[in-house]
Amino acid sequence: MNRRRLPLALVCVPVALSGLMLPYAASADNITGWYAGGNLGFDIPVNQNLTFAGNGVTNQYSAGFVGGIRGGYSFGNGLRPELEFNYHRASIQNATIYTDGLTAPTGAPSGSESAKTLLADAWYDFRQPDGTLSVIYPYVGAGIGVADVSINSERFSSFQGSGGTASGSSTVIAYQIGFGANYQITPYLVASADFRYLMTTNFAIPGETSGDSDSSRKLVGAYREPSLFVGLNYKFGGGES
Repeated sequence: MNRRRLPLALVCVPVALSGLMLPYAASADNITGWYAGGNLGFDIPVNQNLTFAGNGVTNQYSAGFVGGIRGGYSFGNGLRPELEFNYHRASIQNATIYTDGLTAPTGAPSGSESAKTLLADAWYDFRQPDGTLSVIYPYVGAGIGVADVSINSERFSSFQGSGGTASGSSTVIAYQIGFGANYQITPYLVASADFRYLMTTNFAIPGETSGDSDSSRKLVGAYREPSLFVGLNYKFGGGES
């Protein structure tokens, strides 16, 4: 599948499913009220294609850490708007430079990539008033917000015959889709297992090559990060509609 079409497909599928399930979910006896919680997990490594000083760069990452806090409100019709803050970080495991039609592997460069995100989400819980799906119930949704993406001292061991460094941060628009399952432990506590796919518009990180500190040289690309989470929410009040 064309990578440019993937984010659109990932957004359309959960939206279509939500529309099909609206009549079903409206009859569910959902728990309502404010909640707050947190989550921990790991980022699934994916290659990131960037450009630097007119050349292509592909970064490979190790599995990264992600954690954050969240809060929102559960409505009686299944809708659950939420505000969340997450921190992502992964070490750069390998990089390849593409210049003048040649491929120059850099070996194992130093450095890492991180992102701080603040997103407004809209989730939809598919929950029944009784039975298994009153205790364990799936959800889908999407979110939009901002991300502060950082490249932290990435050093290339091969770049047009000299070393190269990129370090800095850039604030860009971020959006995500997600799905998962909630487990109602008590009227006050809900555990979750989640998958999220985070995307951003293009960032531009300052960079330089050896002997050239021109700050106009930028490491440019878009942040893409699939993640797996486990989380826990506390509902204030613990009552049902």
